[in-house]
Amino acid sequence: MKNDWQEQLILSSQNKKVGYGTSNKAQKSFDTRFRIRIIWAAFVFIISLTIAKILYLQVVAGGQHQLTSYSNHIELKRQPADRGKILDRRGEVVEKDNATSQVVGYLSEVTSEEIGCFEGICYSPGMKIGRSGIEHVMEATLKGRDGGRLVEVDSSGQEVRELGNNAPESGSDVNISIDNRLQHIMYNALGDKAGSAVALDMQGKVLGLVSSPSFDPNDLTKYLKDTTKMYFLNRAIAGAYPPGSVYKLVTAYAGLAEGKITGESMYVDTGEIKVGTYRFGNWYFDQYGRTEGAVNLVKALSRSNDIYFYKVGEEVGVDKLVYWSKKFGLGEKTGIELTGERAGVVPDRLYKERITGEKWFLGNTYHMSIGQGDLLVTPLQVARMTLAAVSGRLCKTSLLKGSEVVCSDLGLTTQNIALVREGMKGACATGGTAFPFFNYDPWVMCKTGTAQQGLLETDKSHAWITIAYPGENPEMILTVMLEAGGEGSADTGPIAKNIIDQWKTLRVGPLK
Repeated sequence: MKNDWQEQLILSSQNKKVGYGTSNKAQKSFDTRFRIRIIWAAFVFIISLTIAKILYLQVVAGGQHQLTSYSNHIELKRQPADRGKILDRRGEVVEKDNATSQVVGYLSEVTSEEIGCFEGICYSPGMKIGRSGIEHVMEATLKGRDGGRLVEVDSSGQEVRELGNNAPESGSDVNISIDNRLQHIMYNALGDKAGSAVALDMQGKVLGLVSSPSFDPNDLTKYLKDTTKMYFLNRAIAGAYPPGSVYKLVTAYAGLAEGKITGESMYVDTGEIKVGTYRFGNWYFDQYGRTEGAVNLVKALSRSNDIYFYKVGEEVGVDKLVYWSKKFGLGEKTGIELTGERAGVVPDRLYKERITGEKWFLGNTYHMSIGQGDLLVTPLQVARMTLAAVSGRLCKTSLLKGSEVVCSDLGLTTQNIALVREGMKGACATGGTAFPFFNYDPWVMCKTGTAQQGLLETDKSHAWITIAYPGENPEMILTVMLEAGGEGSADTGPIAKNIIDQWKTLRVGPLK
């Protein structure tokens, strides 16, 4: 028989086994319920997120999506405005070939950065705008205002109906002062030579303005690739060169106006002047070993005598030379309606000290008095200077036919103007420097110039000639410059004669 304590131990053990089984079953039931709740919560979250997204798309963003859907079948078709025409002084359309490109300019499409409206002008993709010349300067006038059609299209892109129409407004024409015929004559006369030609009427209006070599504004590809010939440099307004002897017109007026010389004043041509170790020669002596004796102003201009103008420059002094240079429009822009114009350089004492650290010497005055040294001008400035020399008026140059004429009286006496004009007449007459115009009919007034540039003997000079045509009653100033082109009389003279020969044959009636 078992003891009581043994029975109790067995019962206790049996009771523990029964309790353990009951606890395990309850735990499994709890885990199952917990998993179901997690799955249900996830399901509720996903459903809620889906409902929220649907509400956002339908309520919040519905208008935007409706607009996008609407634009899929509504199109705005741009109608570009016709660009205004550029007309010459006779009302003829100025052709866009090489002869006119520096005046007319060229067009190109707007870039992505330029799309939009600026200062009342709107630019859209595919639109072309002026990049240079009159096309650029008069862009707002020439451009016009684009229109557009609002149309409904089907799924294949075919128009269904027109919803609205805003007709384009054509740009306005621009009348410029050049004569298209003269422009081509001048360009062809220059040929393939680097240089420029400028023609002005007696009010400062541009009759022709050519730079060579030039570019075809209809196809810029090859010109952009070749940078050696500087096709896009407008030499007439942006090329700055020493003027050489054409500047002697200014020196002559400075001497007359300052009372340093008269028409009877004489200087003896010694062939050369020496200042210390420096030598300043006359071209006639240097080339032919000859001198010309006593020389007055008319003969000095006719023969372009350097000794005479050295002496006049010395009498006048650098300060008055600078003053009269600026009176004749040098060292400042002419006012022409083109971008890129240069003012040139009229050196003075301060300029030389700032550039070289040296003071101004007599030799610098000698150089300046014959258009050398640091003096730099543009061909357009020389044409305006010549106009002032023969008329006594400094005019603002202009390319626009209808613009106001602005000329100022220089206060020159009629006697002094007559003296200078007589000297210019002699330069283009037998015995002068411009032999291509000897015995020319009708006679003309002119001044030639051969401007040294560079330090080597092999460096060719710039060649100049500036002419008032016809001499009796001038109606046109013509200035021709060849860049490193040789001599004024031998190289630019024939070109200028060719231009005037063709022009006088072509023209009928007064210049309008």
